[in-house]
Amino acid sequence: MATLCQDISTKLERLCLLGAGALLLINVATVMLGVFSRFYRPPIWTTDLAKITLVWMVMLAAAPALKQGEHMAITILVDRLPQNSRRIVCLLRKLCFISILALMIWLGFTYTYKMRLFTIMTLGIKKSLPLMAIPVGMTLMLIEYLLQQFTPTGALVNLSTTEASPSSDTEYQEHGIKER
Repeated sequence: MATLCQDISTKLERLCLLGAGALLLINVATVMLGVFSRFYRPPIWTTDLAKITLVWMVMLAAAPALKQGEHMAITILVDRLPQNSRRIVCLLRKLCFISILALMIWLGFTYTYKMRLFTIMTLGIKKSLPLMAIPVGMTLMLIEYLLQQFTPTGALVNLSTTEASPSSDTEYQEHGIKER
């Protein structure tokens, strides 16, 4: 089960990073087109396309960032608790994280559905397309987080642990901020 979850997680990570990388290229090209064409006749759609690709890029990259432990956690209070209390707090933190992701997915889909009839005039696309980035990104994060709960490397990003990888900057550790 652990190897299957790890394989799915790795494939999901690669797919997300590939999509985010492609969107980065589109974003850079769009911004450069907008900047260099300002001296002649700038296309009015460049700003909107740059915004949309930026949001989608960030939301697609959020799941791999979660897997690689790139999200910050402040654990100064949790680290000072006794072991039993720490386990309870970490379990509550896990449930809170999953609940927030589920809420964001639901609210994102609800808002996207409400905006399905509106169009972005400069691009001629429905507003629901850029708005889908939030529920899709949150769903990918939830899937990634759940997969990490069943893999041995899940301790790197598991919100139930309070251990972080060794940091070269001891100031962060002294203030209870741990890099994961």
